[in-house]
Amino acid sequence: MRSVLHSIIVILGLATVGCQAQSVSTGVVNIDINVADFAAGIDTAENALLLDVRTDAEFASGHLNGATQIDFYRDDFEEALSKLDKSQPVYVYCRSGNRSGKAAKQMKALGFKEVYNLEGGIGAWARRGQPIAK
Repeated sequence: MRSVLHSIIVILGLATVGCQAQSVSTGVVNIDINVADFAAGIDTAENALLLDVRTDAEFASGHLNGATQIDFYRDDFEEALSKLDKSQPVYVYCRSGNRSGKAAKQMKALGFKEVYNLEGGIGAWARRGQPIAK
């Protein structure tokens, strides 16, 4: 039983390394990250864009300080994304992480090099006691 468990752990480890190597080789980062990692990223990343993809009303009710807003539901959302600097790291969020996850996939398809989606959105951010600007 121990050898079977050991074999499974080794196989999973190799699979994980293989997947990581694949994302590194393409040069594209597109991942969901937790509140702590998101906060650390926007604090330390140089030239990063903080992107809120919620509606105007949602944004007005409170947003992350320094965020740029592009409403996911705009007819020209993809066009607005395509005007952004694709080499710039993007930290994207919405209310729950759903719209921003979809936006992150669109950005990856458009050729963005680094996209980080906030797991749980601004709701998770607030629950962790992080600051919200109004």
